[in-house]
Amino acid sequence: MGHQPIDPPPKFRREMERAIATGAKAVCVGITLRPPNEKYNRWRVQVAYEGRKFDKTYGPGIGNAYKGYLQADEWLTREKAGFQGHPEYESAWLADFIDDYVERRGKDGRWADKTQHQRRGDFRALVKIAEDRHLRCKDLKAVHLRDYLATVKTASRGRTIKGLTKTMIIFGRHAGYFTRDQAELMDGITWTPPRGYQQAPTRREQSRLHGDISTGGEVMTYEQLDAWARKCQERWIHGYAFIHTCALLGTRSGEIRVLTADVTVANNGLGNLVDLENGIVRVRVQATTRVERKELPKLKKIRDIAIPRDAPAGFSLIDWLPGRIQDALAEQARGWNPKALIFPSLSGGVFGEQNIRNRVWAPAATELGWVMEHPGSSMNLMRFTLHSLRDRYANTALHVWKYTEEVLLQQGSWKDPETVRRFYSGITDQTLAQAMAIHGWGGEGV
Repeated sequence: MGHQPIDPPPKFRREMERAIATGAKAVCVGITLRPPNEKYNRWRVQVAYEGRKFDKTYGPGIGNAYKGYLQADEWLTREKAGFQGHPEYESAWLADFIDDYVERRGKDGRWADKTQHQRRGDFRALVKIAEDRHLRCKDLKAVHLRDYLATVKTASRGRTIKGLTKTMIIFGRHAGYFTRDQAELMDGITWTPPRGYQQAPTRREQSRLHGDISTGGEVMTYEQLDAWARKCQERWIHGYAFIHTCALLGTRSGEIRVLTADVTVANNGLGNLVDLENGIVRVRVQATTRVERKELPKLKKIRDIAIPRDAPAGFSLIDWLPGRIQDALAEQARGWNPKALIFPSLSGGVFGEQNIRNRVWAPAATELGWVMEHPGSSMNLMRFTLHSLRDRYANTALHVWKYTEEVLLQQGSWKDPETVRRFYSGITDQTLAQAMAIHGWGGEGV
């Protein structure tokens, strides 16, 4: 009810004031409201339909009487609609339905915190349309959905929003908010590009063109990796090790930011344990958009990652970890870095995803010239991002460590083998040099 009017109209107020003065009940559109009295200082709101009853009490004051009236009216409307074969909740405010859908975490109640936060932003424009036009669910028409899609700036984003909205409306139909025809509205709607629109290539597509067109790759070389790590070190004491560790473990940002040296912290679900004695990192949780909250890793895939002994890019993780683990536990003992994090923030807590981007790796990448400008894009993308280190990990695992596809799939926690083949085992800027060397033309590639 958060989006419907809450101030009693003048006529309703007069009727309630009369009821309070006389002690007599008031009847509004078939709904009975009994005023508070000396024995029972609450409003009693009643209505019945086809043998079913609404009978609730509300606190003193005309505002509470109006709240009860609205709830009774909503109940009566729902009962009539269901009896007549209409969606029971068709008179619910559309903005309320969207808010409830997000709050219940989607059709199955399974959204992670990050997804819920994103969906709230995804549907914000539709909520505004619903509020501005005072739409109930039964009022939803194709024109409203077209206006909603028109707020989207790109074709890829349009496809995403269309799919998300279609899923929501189909759920609403099954839950009694929309008709079958309304549930099919999205099938006849598409995002329409404005005049002069040119779809920008994806970050991966742009990255292939950012270097020499004949050699440009989507996977960074070891030299590029090390140069980035050194630039990050200039901004954060753990910058160098952080970048190299991401590339050697294949961890996602939310997983590596909560690496811990403390068994108790890990057992309490607050971090991923670096178990150096057994040569593994136990990935059980990931940081969410709210850094102190934790949840299962992406795709709910917990796993143990083998710690590599070699140093293909010149950084030995197995040699660096013992000292860092000792330091993390010492920091914890003196009250700083309470979770004994391997990569704590500047204040000793979990580094926020946007914070570490803005403070550390994005400025370093910018300094290396990795910002890509494209006339079809409203923002400048990076040739390589933190997530690109998973590309580097997969490439090393396949070509240096000789992992099988099954081993790589499990260690990197990808969705399926096709994802690995499509995105994570690509070429580098030195792949051509490798081919040239095989045929005796000189040069070495990595």
